[in-house]
Parts: sequence; C-alpha cells; structure tokens
Amino acid sequence: MRNPNVCRYVMLGLIIIGLIVAGLSAIVYGVDKMHPLFVVGVVIAFGGIIFGIVTIRCPFCHRQLHLKGIVPDSNCPYCGSKFE
Repeated sequence: MRNPNVCRYVMLGLIIIGLIVAGLSAIVYGVDKMHPLFVVGVVIAFGGIIFGIVTIRCPFCHRQLHLKGIVPDSNCPYCGSKFE
C-alpha cells in the first residue's frame, strides 16, 4: 500500500528540481532563445504534477486527496481511514 504523504514529497521534489533546472538554464543561457535544458526542466516540473495527480490518493477509498501544501495528512477526509 502506498503512503500518499510519501508520494506528495516525491511530487514536490520533482517540481522543485524541474523549476531549478529551468531557472538555472534561463540564468546561464539567457531568455532570448529557449534552450533545450529549459524545456527539460519544465517537462520535469509538469511530470511531477502529473505524478501527484495519479498517485496522491487514499489507499482505502482511492479518492483524490488535495495536492497543495507540505503538511502531511493523517487521515482521509472522505472515508476517515488513518494513514501509516
């Protein structure tokens, strides 16, 4: 059973890494021409969002949990089950 709080941290990590890669690319190579490294960073960030949408669910009722915030959930707001 996957813990949705761990998936939330993985999602936030992917988004932060993607934004750092895109930002460093814009700083180093400029913004006049779009560098391929910038595109890679944006794809990583959007991949993190997609990962979060797919995986941050209650392991018992399988309903979508909120994606915002760093504070982990202790239980499901829909079925009331406690997470490990």
